[in-house]
Amino acid sequence: MKLMTLNTHSLSECDEKNKLQTIANFILNYDVDVICLQEVNQSMTAKSISTDRSYVGRDIIKEDNYALGLSQLLGDQYNWNYIPVKVGYGKFDEGVAIFSKYPIVNSENTLLTQTNDYTFWKKRNSLGVEIVKENTHFWVYTVHLGWWKDDEEPFINQWHKLNVVANKEVSVYLAGDFNAPDIIPNQSYETIKEDGWFDTRDLADDVQGRFTAQGKIDGWDEAVDGMRIDYIWCNKKEHVKSHHVVFDGTHEDVVSDHFGLFMEDSL
Repeated sequence: MKLMTLNTHSLSECDEKNKLQTIANFILNYDVDVICLQEVNQSMTAKSISTDRSYVGRDIIKEDNYALGLSQLLGDQYNWNYIPVKVGYGKFDEGVAIFSKYPIVNSENTLLTQTNDYTFWKKRNSLGVEIVKENTHFWVYTVHLGWWKDDEEPFINQWHKLNVVANKEVSVYLAGDFNAPDIIPNQSYETIKEDGWFDTRDLADDVQGRFTAQGKIDGWDEAVDGMRIDYIWCNKKEHVKSHHVVFDGTHEDVVSDHFGLFMEDSL
């Protein structure tokens, strides 16, 4: 199974159209099975539109929805789901999305924060989908979590809720922006590992790249050479063939303030 994740920073990038095409080309060229996206935006004032059968969600889609644009470039090869989570930058419905080449048979929209105030920028939800690939059922969650030291909505509370909902007998993958630097001891990264999740980078036969963000990005004001804050986790010790950082200027052009991850395992 080939899985990709990317925090898209969508509708906030210059040259947005070409960057979206770069992402679509990568997905098609590498025949990616599942794509997890974060910061998937649509303008709150944009016109609502009807979608085709590839969209399996229940939420209203606006005409400039970033996931819709990607779906149009990919054709009818992928089923997809999208949930708006909160107001972004005062003008966007900001949410998360998942694309799958295989049937999506179930979905979960889980509130991870104490607040359910749509206008509060710290609100977080996860989107999970159950996928069937050749009679094998597995779950994938796309997530964008908060910070460890946040006094109002700390990471640990969000993680506890996600860890409970993602506790399933079948294979489960958690992919996205965890805001969890792996070099800080006794915080987010180590908490996830201690709860029994496997960092697919650690399991991979072929590893390329490390950092998933460089310099100043939203939520991390300090100038740093690089951070690893985006991950693909799994609940079982799968045979991971490869784990690559992509859209980093070396392996495909940069398309966001985050780099992407591309993982292939034996599922």
